[in-house]
Amino acid sequence: MQYAEFEHIISLQRMGRYLVACGNRKRKAMALYKMDIRLSQEEYVLVNYSEIALRNSI
Repeated sequence: MQYAEFEHIISLQRMGRYLVACGNRKRKAMALYKMDIRLSQEEYVLVNYSEIALRNSI
């Protein structure tokens, strides 16, 4: 996917912080955004299991 299409889908405002972090390198900013999404997905699983454990202990 080309960066312009990616930015159109995600939004310039959201991608702005990734561009700054990557020295305005668009491909690297896209990769960083995708890694951030994957990390968020993994964290959600941990939060979900923690919630279940807490609920079961109550």
